Amino acid sequence: MRYVILGGGPAGYAAASAAAALGAEVTLIEDTGLGGSCTLTDAIPSKTLLSTATVLAAIDRADQAGVSFEHGKPHVDMLRAVAHARWVATHQSRGIRDRLEETTVKIIHGRGRIASPGLIHVECDGYTTEVEYDNLLLSTGASPWLPPFADMDHHRVFTTRDVLDQRETPEHLIVVGAGATGCEYAEFYASSGSRITLLSARSQVLPNEDEDVAEIIQEGFLSRGIEIQMNARISEVDASEDHVTVTSEDGRVFRGSHAIICMGQRANTADLGLENVGVELDARGAILVDEHMRTSTVGIAAAGDVAGGMMLASTGAMQGRHAALFACGVDEDALNLKNVAWTIFTRPEVATVGMTESMAAREGREVDITKHYLGSNPRGVISGWREGLIKLITDPASGVLLGGSIVGYRASENIATLALAVNEGLNVESLANTGVVTPSMSESLQRAAERAMNRRMAVNGTGISVPHTQPLGA
Repeated sequence: MRYVILGGGPAGYAAASAAAALGAEVTLIEDTGLGGSCTLTDAIPSKTLLSTATVLAAIDRADQAGVSFEHGKPHVDMLRAVAHARWVATHQSRGIRDRLEETTVKIIHGRGRIASPGLIHVECDGYTTEVEYDNLLLSTGASPWLPPFADMDHHRVFTTRDVLDQRETPEHLIVVGAGATGCEYAEFYASSGSRITLLSARSQVLPNEDEDVAEIIQEGFLSRGIEIQMNARISEVDASEDHVTVTSEDGRVFRGSHAIICMGQRANTADLGLENVGVELDARGAILVDEHMRTSTVGIAAAGDVAGGMMLASTGAMQGRHAALFACGVDEDALNLKNVAWTIFTRPEVATVGMTESMAAREGREVDITKHYLGSNPRGVISGWREGLIKLITDPASGVLLGGSIVGYRASENIATLALAVNEGLNVESLANTGVVTPSMSESLQRAAERAMNRRMAVNGTGISVPHTQPLGA
């Protein structure tokens, strides 16, 4: 089978590896670099920059551990920070190439376009190559949305895709959008010395998270001097030679030295030749797919950001792998993305998996909610990171874990245990009875499960009831 993939991001290279392992003749077509925007411009570079912010935060708390500095407070050298992020991105991209070169995958550098059913035209350096396919996977990713009301041609207004082109720390940065990406860049630039004004179109930051989860991040931002403006739906972004002016629909005007637009992503479907084979799009311009990532056209699938939904690297990799396995006749079960974990690398980190309290409320589903605050976790106290909570969402009847959130130090690592429990349908007793290391952040996850278990026993007439609003020790 000739299996062709357009796009070498997480969905594309995961699909390529899976299909090649099953004996397909795989061709991967990529025009910018292996790893896609996740590796080259977005997730990997942004988290590299945020690691700089983490280093500075650790230095700020160093005096608590008895460390002092004789030559003043450190600062961020933006040129070196950006150079390091670029190096990390290149290193990761080369790593993906090395892994694919160990397989039978053929890599073609160029921009692919569907010419007709079964045929791709690939343009590179003025030359055109034809590639035939039996099955095609579209994994061309997404790009930052460019609002028509913003002066995007000015150097003072940029998107997340342009961060690695910046050469100086903005004096006063207006962050338009308070979702995951906006909050992460507010974190980085504030740590780098910029004055930050964060504009949220909603009544909270991180609108996809529960209110109590978002509130911890919001309070942390305010304590570090970040200005937050709620319900600020933007209608205009203008730039001059020395400043940027951002206007909201209700007439508020915000003025800064620069503005970064973090208002979501749009699928890269332009000029793919989709009209030549009848691939249908949804109202937002993403490719419509079914539970097996199949499009409206037989033999063509789509995976990753170009298919809309949860635009996460992990989701894209799962979709790409499933699409390849299904095309090769291996995986017949529908892909389940309900229990995919996601993380926001603010300070502290936020990680969530499965059902949230707000999701349950929208669905009218009764759930049991257990909260455990991290102020007394010994690893957090030792490290100087005491902010946060663990929030478990469980089924009242069975105690099965439906989802949960972790806000705190290394939440991105600790969410894996909760994600496994949710994915496997474990109950709180299983999690509570799992041995953990002391001291560690993970032991608070066990304590949270113990609290949920005790509450279940109290409801059933046995055990000791523990009020779920009362913080416990680790």
